[in-house]
Amino acid sequence: PVPAPAALARPPRAQPRWLQPMLFSAKTVAAAFLALWIGLFVGLPFPFWAMTTAFIVSNPLSGATRSKAIYRVVGTFVGAAFAVLVVPVLVVSPMVLSSALALWVGACLTVSLLDRSARSYTLMLAGYTAAIIGFSSVNQPQLVFDTAVARVTEITLGIVAATVMHSLILPQSVAKPLGARLERWIADAQVWLADCVSGVAPSHLAAEQRRLASDIVDCTLLAIHVPYDTSHWREATGTLKALLERMVLLVPLLSGLADRSAAIADAPQVDPALTRAQAATRAWLAEGGPAEAMPVFERPESTAPHTWHDLLVVSYRVRLSQVVLLLGECRQALDALQDPLRTVPAALRSPRSTLRLHRDFGHALVAGAAAAIAVLACCALWIYSGWADGAGAAAMTAVFCCLFAAMDNPIPAMMRFGVAICAGVPLAGLYLFEVLPYVSSFGALAAVMAPFLLVVAAFIPDPRNGTLGTAMAMGFCSALAIQESFHPDFERFVNSNIGQVLAVILAAGFTAGLRTLGTDVAIRRLLRALKRDLVRLSGSATPPDTGAAMGRVIDQTALLSQRLGTADDGTQGEGGMAAQIGLREVRLAINLVAIQHARAAAPPRQRRALTILLRHAEAYFRAWEPDRAPPPDPRLEQRIDRALRLTLREAGATSPPPLPFGHPEAQGASHAVAALIAFRRTLFPDSPAPDLWLVAPQNPPLTTERPA
Repeated sequence: PVPAPAALARPPRAQPRWLQPMLFSAKTVAAAFLALWIGLFVGLPFPFWAMTTAFIVSNPLSGATRSKAIYRVVGTFVGAAFAVLVVPVLVVSPMVLSSALALWVGACLTVSLLDRSARSYTLMLAGYTAAIIGFSSVNQPQLVFDTAVARVTEITLGIVAATVMHSLILPQSVAKPLGARLERWIADAQVWLADCVSGVAPSHLAAEQRRLASDIVDCTLLAIHVPYDTSHWREATGTLKALLERMVLLVPLLSGLADRSAAIADAPQVDPALTRAQAATRAWLAEGGPAEAMPVFERPESTAPHTWHDLLVVSYRVRLSQVVLLLGECRQALDALQDPLRTVPAALRSPRSTLRLHRDFGHALVAGAAAAIAVLACCALWIYSGWADGAGAAAMTAVFCCLFAAMDNPIPAMMRFGVAICAGVPLAGLYLFEVLPYVSSFGALAAVMAPFLLVVAAFIPDPRNGTLGTAMAMGFCSALAIQESFHPDFERFVNSNIGQVLAVILAAGFTAGLRTLGTDVAIRRLLRALKRDLVRLSGSATPPDTGAAMGRVIDQTALLSQRLGTADDGTQGEGGMAAQIGLREVRLAINLVAIQHARAAAPPRQRRALTILLRHAEAYFRAWEPDRAPPPDPRLEQRIDRALRLTLREAGATSPPPLPFGHPEAQGASHAVAALIAFRRTLFPDSPAPDLWLVAPQNPPLTTERPA
C-alpha cells in the first residue's frame, strides 16, 4: 500500500490531561481491593490495613513504587520487632513503656532525616510502626506478637498488591520524566554557555541559574528509583551517575565562565584566539552540542609576559574548554541512556564519586525531640485520663510528627493533612451505618466503595494535592475498619476518630512550640553550612574529592534556592543577596578543591605559598558572616597574588596553557593558575589588577604600562 503523503497525515492526538490520573486511580483502587479481598479470604484480623497501605505506597512511577515498597517492608519489620521486644517487658509500667516507644520514634525520625533519599522510609516506618503496634497492644500484651505478625503481613500484602498492579498493568517508567528533565537541564546549560560566548548581556537570570542547581538535586533523588525501574535504564545506572556527576561540576564552571566573560567584555584589545574559540563554540551549540563534534581549541602562545587582562582571558579559555568537554560528555551520556545500543567510553560507565546530600544534624535532633515529646504527652493524657481509645491518638501523633518532619514549618501541611483525614470520616460513617448493612458480597462492597475511592485516588499524582488525596483515602479506609465480621459500633467509631483529631492538634501544637523555623532562619542555617564547608575545604590536609565536595555545596545551594523561590531575579532584597552568596560559594568551593589538588603536585616553594594561602583562607572563612557581604581582607588578597606569581613562574614565566581539556581536578601549574585567578575574582571582584611584573624578572615587560 502507498503511504499517505506527509501533508495529509494527521498529527498524533494529545492525550487528555485526565487520562493518566484516572489510569493511576483505577490501578490503585484495584490494588486496594485486591489486598482487601486476599486479607478477607485468608482471615487476616485487620485486612483494612492492607487496603490502606495500597493507597499510601502507590506512586505514578512504577520504579518509585517498587523502591519504596522494599524500604517500607524492611521498616515495618524492624518496627514490629522492636514492639515485640519491649511491650511484654515494660507493659507493667505504662509511662515507662510510653517513654521507650516515644524515644524510639524520636530516634528513628532523627536518623531518617539525615538521609533525604527514599531509604529514609525504612527508619521512619520502623519508628511509627512500633508505636502503632505497641500502643494497640497495651491492653492485651500477650497478643503483641500476633498483632505484630498481622501488621507485617497486612502491610506487606498491601505493598505487594500495589507493586504488582503498577508494575504489570501499563507501568509508568521513571526514565520518561527523568529523561525529559535531564534533556531540559542540558538545554538550559547550553543557553547559559551561549550567553557566555556571545559577548552580550546574559539572558539567564540568577533565579534560572539557581534552578540548574535545584534540578540537579531533583534528578539525583529521582535517579534513586532507576535501579527498580521497568525500563532499560536500570541496566545503565553507572552512566546515569556519571552524567549527574558532570552536571554537578558544570554549575560552578558555568558560573565562573560567566564571571570571566563579564570581566573581559569591555577590554579594548581583542584576542584573536579567544574570538575563534567563541565562534567555534557558537557553531557547536547551533548544531545542538553533539558529543562527537566538540570543538578543539588551540593553546595560547607562551612567548611574552602577560597582563592581568591576558590572564583573565586564559582563565576564560580554561573554563570554556572544561565546560565544553563536560557538556559534550553529558550529551553523550544522555544519548546512551536513551539508546541502549550506543556505546559509551569507560569513563561514562561509572562515576568517580556520588552526590552527597546536605545533612542538618541540628534540625534532625530537634525534630526527633519534638516527636518524642508530643507522643509522650499524648500518652500521659491517655493514661491519666482513663481514655479508652487513647492508644489510637498516641499512634497517630507519632505518624503525624514523622510524616512532615522534613519541612521547616510543617504546621500548615500537618493541619491540611489532618483535615483531609478527618474529611473522609463522615462519609465512612455514612457507609458504615447506612450502606454496608445491606451489602452481602465482596463484589457489592467494591461496587459501592469504588466511586468515592476512584475520585480520591485521581488526586494522588497531583504534586499540589496528592498528599491530601492520600490522607482522605487513609481516613476513609481506617474509619471503615473493614474486617471479616461486621459489627458497627457508633460509640467506638466516634471515640476512635476523635483520637485522630486530638492527634493532629497535639502533633501540630508540640511541633509548633519546639521546632518551627521561619524561612529566614532556614536560609541562615544553610548559609552557615556553606561557610563550614568552605572552612573544611580550606583546612583539608589532603586533596578533597571533587564530586563529593561539590555535591554537598550544590545541594545546599539547591535547598537555598527552594526557600528563596525562583520567581525573583535574584537581585532584590535579602533573598536575592543570599542567592548570590550561594552561587558565589559554589565557585569558591571548586576553586579551593582545585588549589588543594594543585598544592599536592606543586614544587616545594609553590607548595609553601599555596599552604599559607589556604591557612589564611581557612581563618578568613571561619570569621566570615555568611548572611552578609564578605569584608575586604588585603592580606588574603596579597597571599593570592604571591601564590599566583610563583605559580606563573613555575608554569613558564608566561600565561599557562589551558587544560588538555580534562577534568577540573587534574593537577598541574595551569590548573593552579586558573583556580587562583577564579578565587581572586570571586572574593575580590572589584579589586584593582594585581602587580604581576615579577613573574619573569629576567625578562622585563614588553610594555611600560603596569596595572593600577
